[in-house]
Amino acid sequence: MTLNSGDDRRILLIAANDTFCHVYQNLAELLAAADHGEKLAGGIEFFDVTGRRLHPCFSADWRLEDLQAGYDAADPEAVRARLRAVMRHLVRYVRDHPDVLAQSRTSLEEALAGVPALDGPDLSHDLGALPDHLEHDRGNWMHNAMHVAGWAH
Repeated sequence: MTLNSGDDRRILLIAANDTFCHVYQNLAELLAAADHGEKLAGGIEFFDVTGRRLHPCFSADWRLEDLQAGYDAADPEAVRARLRAVMRHLVRYVRDHPDVLAQSRTSLEEALAGVPALDGPDLSHDLGALPDHLEHDRGNWMHNAMHVAGWAH
């Protein structure tokens, strides 16, 4: 992957319908997650921390192998708007289905108070406010609820 984002190699995976997202620390982490066979149930897009679209490169058997930066200019504000749409969707879903919080032992009020506003100074800051994708870990309530609320499951 060739990017011009300095040392920050984080990758945003976002559902094309803005109902789900994951932030990966780098391409290796993303590829490792893909190797675990997580099934996708809709279109996805990738962006780097500058807001530049990343295009997937596949092997002959359609396994994701790489991401390449597109030629269009980065649009961090458009990506930030999409992340805020994901958070709005998550909040609506959790309000309508508070049972998704049962395993986390978090109250609805605590959960909603913990949803990041994503109003930091830039896209990189907003990506840092999102839950990490933790390999072999069920993650925090927000990570888990995003899987349930989004198209991924």
